[in-house]
Amino acid sequence: MKRTINVLTAIVIMLIGCSKDDGAIPERVSIEDVPVITTNLETGGTTGTISFNNQGAFEGKFRVALYFADAKPPAKVDIVVRKNASVANVKLFKADLTGLPASLTVKAADIAALFGAPLALNDTYDFAPDIYVGDKKYEAWPAVGQGNGQGVQGMSAIGFGEYVRFSVK
Repeated sequence: MKRTINVLTAIVIMLIGCSKDDGAIPERVSIEDVPVITTNLETGGTTGTISFNNQGAFEGKFRVALYFADAKPPAKVDIVVRKNASVANVKLFKADLTGLPASLTVKAADIAALFGAPLALNDTYDFAPDIYVGDKKYEAWPAVGQGNGQGVQGMSAIGFGEYVRFSVK
């Protein structure tokens, strides 16, 4: 008898603890439409080279655009750059881009000024967008977790670039 009461009590507790969520997505889950933004070199692709022995001649040109042209654009985009793939070393390159597509140019001197040090052999510099939708910011390289474009698999074959990398060689 005692076992039957315990089982009935457990069933009642489980039923009281359950809640009903209609539909495929529960009401407590909010969905935001974050546009897919691609970052590519002006000439195509996502990797470029900075000549270590001729840094003054370097002029990297890249483009930031909505991947799907008919998508609702974000409120704004900031372009950030990280050095040597470190999320601990991310700097703001260009703030408040509101018109996409946008073409940007970077020189070796710009990169050196951002990081406060000359470019060294085998350094890498990755440029990507921080996306603002409403009052939320989706970072390219957050300190914890995946960034706004990370995890997108196989889209590089059809022109999507998560970020542009310039390597010092």
